[in-house]
Parts: sequence; C-alpha cells; structure tokens
Amino acid sequence: MKEVKELPEGYREMLSKSVMKKYTEADRKRLGMEPTAKTGVFSQASWTLYRCQPVGGSKYLPVLMIPSLINRNYIMDLIPGHSLMESMKNAGLDVFLIDWGTPDAGMGNCGYDHYVSKWVKRAIRQIKKLTGASQVQLAGQCLGGLMAALYAAHPELKKDVARLFLLTAPVDLEDSGLLAQWTSVEGFDVEKLTAPFQGIVPAEFFHASFPLLDVKNQLGKYRRLLENFEMPGFKEIWESLDIWASDNVCFAKRAFLELIKDFYQENRFYRGNFIIDGTPVSVKDIDVPTLSLVARDDHVFNERAARAIQEAKCAYNGRLDYHIIPAGHVSVIAAHPARIESYRIINEFLTRKN
Repeated sequence: MKEVKELPEGYREMLSKSVMKKYTEADRKRLGMEPTAKTGVFSQASWTLYRCQPVGGSKYLPVLMIPSLINRNYIMDLIPGHSLMESMKNAGLDVFLIDWGTPDAGMGNCGYDHYVSKWVKRAIRQIKKLTGASQVQLAGQCLGGLMAALYAAHPELKKDVARLFLLTAPVDLEDSGLLAQWTSVEGFDVEKLTAPFQGIVPAEFFHASFPLLDVKNQLGKYRRLLENFEMPGFKEIWESLDIWASDNVCFAKRAFLELIKDFYQENRFYRGNFIIDGTPVSVKDIDVPTLSLVARDDHVFNERAARAIQEAKCAYNGRLDYHIIPAGHVSVIAAHPARIESYRIINEFLTRKN
C-alpha cells in the first residue's frame, strides 16, 4: 500500500483561507504587502492620487501609473522585492499612482471618456502643480493601459505626455482571447444581462468567469503550493498573489457596458471611432515615445491585443520599444524571475535622457 505523506504544517490553513477567501488585514501585514511608502495628495469621487517620492527628490519627469479597473492597484506594489513601485522609486523616479477605490451607484454614468478626459487629466494637472513639470510619463496596467493609450492618442491631451508605458495593455480587442469569444455580439447581450443592476455591476458578476480563462493553472495552483511549500519565499509570493486575486472590485455600469460593446464587440479604439472629449481617437494616432511590455503567456489578453501598437505613428517614427516577456498577466511584474527583466526594461525606459 502506497504511503501517504503528511501535509506540511500550515498548508491546510493556507488552503482553507484561499478556498473560502477568508484573508484578513493581519495576513496582509504579516506578508508586508504594499511596502512602498506613499502619500495621498488628491482625491475626488471614489479615487485617490498617491505619491511615492524617492529620498532626495528626482531628476526625471514624474510618472503617473494608471491601474486597471478590474482589480486593486497593489499588484504593482505587492511585497518587498516583488514591487514595481518599489523598483521605480529605487531607480529615482517620482511615481504617482491612482487608486480607483470602490465606485458607487452615483458613478454609474461614468464611462471611459469621463475616466480619461476628466479624472486622468485632473490627476496630471495635480502632478504638474506639485512637481512643476510641464509633462508626465504616463503609464498604465491592463485596462489602465488602455486608458493611458486613449489619453496619449488624443490630439490635445497628448500634449501632457512625454512618454507612454503600456503594461499588458489591450489596444485591439478583436480575437484577443477567450474573453473576446465569450462577449461576442452573437452570444452576449450585455444590456440585457446587466439590466437588473442600478449604477454598479457587482464584482461577482464578471469575476466568476476569470478562473475559467486558465483552468489548468487554476486547478494546479494548490498542487504547486504543496510541491514548493519548503522553497524559501514561495509561500509568501503565492499567498500575496492569491490575496490580490481575491480582492475584487465592482464596475461603474457605463464603463462596463463600454468595455463590452465599444471595445470588445466593436473594437472602436483600434478602428478609430472611440470618442474622448468630443474627438475620435485611434491607437494609430499615438506618436509619443512608447514602451509596450507584453506577457507571452497572458491568459486575460493575448499578445495580439497589444501588438496593434506596432501600427501606431510611434512605431513608424522609430519611437516604440516592444518587448514580449515569457510570463503571465501578473507574474510579468510580480514573480521570479520574470519581474527582474521587466523592472530593468521599465526603469531603463523611464529614466532615458531623450
């Protein structure tokens, strides 16, 4: 009879917390999550602008990082040694980060135009006041990258932008993966499905599908935890990523409808007819120096979703840095060893002299 090995001490507790989503603030503190010191410098509606300033100031243009609307922003400041924000600050960059917070029903009519032309613009205005800079380096992760691209594509708004950094950012959503297939016009009547929701689309409504995007990985994560339980540092990064993945946030209804109809079903940004501040914009109009960092094994948006930046003016003008990293949607900046190369590429771009 085959001998059954005893489970490592603590494994059952980690498994239970993960399955039941019973993480607490004490777990976050124990792991040292969000290690980079930051100061709130402006807030409006549900969102807050934070500043992570290096000791002694910075000689570089300030960076504004726009996170996704789908999950919390601390994926970029996970734990010590696994934090993009920490890495950027250590490189001497003055980094500002938007925390979108939790939208309420009063924000139900806020779509991407409002987020970009009102709130991102306001954040940039505050950064200019605080730093005296005439421009910022605009960065965005996931759907935050889409918003950064929308801003940089606008003929007036782009005057604020010296450089653009897109992190796993979709700019062409046709044939961009399973989500594109599931939300196709033929099978996904988003108006009907969201009709019962008043102002806010609950996180449970759309997050329930995310584990199905990569079933093999989802089913195997507890086995990987068991197999690597004694590896130094593995439990900490595994648990911190699991906490982040469990910390879901709801969606302003108009923004959700636009995500499905305007971006997935009609691909309006790529086709050049999405309206920002009264003007149609296209990814092809982006002409500022741009870094696009793509995760080869991204289960949320495939590489094709990011590749369209190669059709932009910045590419034809020789001002596009395009890198494909052998990693996943979040491991590209949070896990070993991929994050090391990602941090190097990002910081080199944002500290470039010209």
